[in-house]
Amino acid sequence: MGEKTRLTAMAAVFIALSLFCWGTSVWSAGQSEGLAWQTVEPGYQTDGTALQQDDSSAQSVEQTGESQANAVDTSVSSEQTSTAAQPLSEQQALALARALAAAGTPFFDDPSQLTVLQLEEAVIWYLMETGRMPAAVDGQVLLPAADVWELAGELFGAQPGEPEDCALAVYDREQDAFSLTAGVCIPASDALLETATEEENRRLYRMQLYPPDGWEGDVLGNEYRPDMTAAAVLLLEDGRFAGWTGG
Repeated sequence: MGEKTRLTAMAAVFIALSLFCWGTSVWSAGQSEGLAWQTVEPGYQTDGTALQQDDSSAQSVEQTGESQANAVDTSVSSEQTSTAAQPLSEQQALALARALAAAGTPFFDDPSQLTVLQLEEAVIWYLMETGRMPAAVDGQVLLPAADVWELAGELFGAQPGEPEDCALAVYDREQDAFSLTAGVCIPASDALLETATEEENRRLYRMQLYPPDGWEGDVLGNEYRPDMTAAAVLLLEDGRFAGWTGG
């Protein structure tokens, strides 16, 4: 009996140990499965700690947006300044004075006061004064409207306008160009330089205006002017055209 009881006790202990080991393995498997299916919120680690790199990413996105906005501002700024009047040499300034006199342009204090017709006529006369007119074809000269308004921007800082017929040219809508007859053009006035003076950042060209006819000369080459009809001042500020006023 004693030996049988001892064997029975040992078997019970073995069974108990086996059940304990099986239970432990089941519990461990359950924990692993629970961790595998745990949901992690975006931007956080499994222990609930926020990821530091998210702030850096947000700042990077924000800086990128600011860079793009600055690029757009720079593009707009460049576009706006592209029509600003360009600095003129003395030769260009005198040619512009003669063009304004020839076109009969009224005096003004600001180039923005010029009408579309006044701009067109001043630009066409300026092209004639500087010898930049295109060659005539079949007795007609064609000036692309884009070229006229580009020069108007360089001289006066003018924005492109709606082209119109003027005293010198007819606007051809099909060709988007001004058509001029290759003939004689009589200026409203002729302008001669009297003096050129400096005042800080300003340069003033005082011009004497004369009628286009009544000029005489003799065999010795002497020239006799008609009576002066008016005096005018062409003003440059920082080298750019700024006004055409009575002198």
